[in-house]
Amino acid sequence: MIMTDPIREGAKGDELDTLAQVQQVRRALRRLGHSVEVSYFSLNLTAVAKRIKASGCDFVFNLVENLPSTRLLHLVPLICETIGIPYSGGSSTTLSLSADKVESKRLLTLADLPTAPWLDSPHRPDIKAFINTPLIIKPRAQEASVGIGEDSVRSYAHLRDLRAIFDAEDDLFAEVYIDGREFNLSILPGSTLLPPAEMLFIDYPKQKHKVVGYAAKWDEHSFEYLHTRRTFSFGDEDRALVERLGALALSTYELFGASGYARVDMRVDAALCPYILELNSNPCIAGDSGFVAAASEAGYSYEDLIEAVIQER
Repeated sequence: MIMTDPIREGAKGDELDTLAQVQQVRRALRRLGHSVEVSYFSLNLTAVAKRIKASGCDFVFNLVENLPSTRLLHLVPLICETIGIPYSGGSSTTLSLSADKVESKRLLTLADLPTAPWLDSPHRPDIKAFINTPLIIKPRAQEASVGIGEDSVRSYAHLRDLRAIFDAEDDLFAEVYIDGREFNLSILPGSTLLPPAEMLFIDYPKQKHKVVGYAAKWDEHSFEYLHTRRTFSFGDEDRALVERLGALALSTYELFGASGYARVDMRVDAALCPYILELNSNPCIAGDSGFVAAASEAGYSYEDLIEAVIQER
């Protein structure tokens, strides 16, 4: 069974991408010889559990991505764990730990893994340290770069303006903006690290902030989408950096108790200091996604990749 979200009328790019994943994963599973049905998740958890049991399925492919908050994404694996059905992707523990970006950063800090300084409350005693510092304002509990764009990078000269971030909208936090390179480290079940990718910002004007935000991922007509490119090619001068990023990605994967497929996103500053942005458990696996591109770079066909995902448990 593929468990996914019902697509609402007027769905945006990230939501439509889930539909593409469902179609592509279903096709791959059938080519691998599996019988497949698609079922739609709801917050009536009892009904969802009954539906899974009644289907007689022996595996749930979890493609639920568009809930109101990432804090709810652990519900699908939690149901499967409760009724004893194997499933794809991250466990309820992993999805719960990684759901809130601020709590994730606290966990990274406790584990002595590098992440950018952040501000999550107007009452922090060290708030003055963030004055006149470039910050990127992010939602605490959203995926697919929802709510993130170039205008998310701001600097505040006055304490009152900095504190006003938290009055304007709930569930935001401010992270020190790392002006540098961005990398994606994709990991298959069993801690298999796929080839690392760097997101290149092509011909960006000097004053334009380099952010892989919502437009860069989903708006095909935007400057960001047209001028952001992925590369798997690195020179000898980057060898030590790439090795370090791989080690950090695996440490992050282990920290969050991950066992399914995942991606760790990082930024690297001009001094070659890496900063972990987040662990993305169950990243997009549409055919044009970064995760699939990394698998392809490692020699996996799409069917090979789906087979690796469903063989994890």
